[in-house]
Amino acid sequence: MTVRKRYNLDELIAQCAPNTPASEAFQGWEQAPMIGTEHAITRYALDVIAQAVRVWESREQALEWLQGRVSALDDERPCDLLGTQEGCRRICSALSKIEHGDFS
Repeated sequence: MTVRKRYNLDELIAQCAPNTPASEAFQGWEQAPMIGTEHAITRYALDVIAQAVRVWESREQALEWLQGRVSALDDERPCDLLGTQEGCRRICSALSKIEHGDFS
C-alpha cells in the first residue's frame, strides 16, 4: 500500500496563488475522471481554499480566517468543515457574503 503525504492547511494555502496558471500536472489531474467521494471532497476543499485566498487577497489572512471561528458558520472553524461537500458549500456561502461586504 502506498503511503500518501498528508498536508496541513498551511501547506495547502501556500500552494494557492490565484493568478498563477495551472501546471501541466494539475491540468491533467483536473481532467481525470473522479473515482470516489474522497476525490470530490478534496477538489471542493481546494476550491474553497482558493476562494478564501481570492476573497482575503492574502494567503496569511485566508489562513487566519479558515482557522478562526466564524459567526456565519455557527461559530465553527471553516478548516473543520473542509472534509465534506456540505461543509465546503457552507464556507463558500460565507465567503461570498464577505466578498459582497456582509461580515455577519
